[in-house]
Amino acid sequence: MELTEQQTLEQQYFELFVQHYPVPTGAIEYSDKPDVLVKNGDRKLGIEIAHLYKLDGKDIKSEQKQSVIRHELIALAEQIYLSNGERKLEIFFDFDPEFPIKRKSIKKAANRLAAIAQEISSECEGHSSYKAFDAMPELRFLYHDGKEYPGSNWRLQQGFDVPTLSINRVKSLVAQKIEKLKNYQLCDAYWLLIIVEFWDPSQDQDINWPKGESIGPTPFERILIYKPAFEQVTEVVS
Repeated sequence: MELTEQQTLEQQYFELFVQHYPVPTGAIEYSDKPDVLVKNGDRKLGIEIAHLYKLDGKDIKSEQKQSVIRHELIALAEQIYLSNGERKLEIFFDFDPEFPIKRKSIKKAANRLAAIAQEISSECEGHSSYKAFDAMPELRFLYHDGKEYPGSNWRLQQGFDVPTLSINRVKSLVAQKIEKLKNYQLCDAYWLLIIVEFWDPSQDQDINWPKGESIGPTPFERILIYKPAFEQVTEVVS
């Protein structure tokens, strides 16, 4: 059976994971619900793979939403700025995650951003501002070097922190997977493998499990959090 794009990606994660964590030996089959089956004699282990995001994708503050909106905002603001006959500058922007941009307000925000750029566009020695514009609290940082470039583009240069592991998000993800477990193929045991990718700001977080913290009993034999680039695996305490 030909694997889907998602199944191929899950296979790649699993093949990396087994290099950094001891998985029971057996015949491996890439499947669905759960994503991986490890068969050893009569015993069948099912492993489900999922990503841990810092915020629910439906949350307006989530990077899943804000990354798309920020790029759209910058592109629209640059169009507005250039339509006013201003010189072409290459400008870099960073936005405050605590002041999320609402999709319905993109045009209004773009006009404000274009106006700010127009204010500093004549500064030929360059300009750098950090939280300097009260009229737009969403904007955290702005920079241009003062030079005009024929093929310039306005760019997002977003900064991110790496917070401690979100226990509540882990618990929420585990609860979702427990609910779906009843529709999985019958296995003798199940593992939940949770991926955290450092290159994705919507996921990146420390994965060390806090001392004294637990999530309580679950149907999963093991719940593991894996950060591939760091070859780091943390077992969730039940």
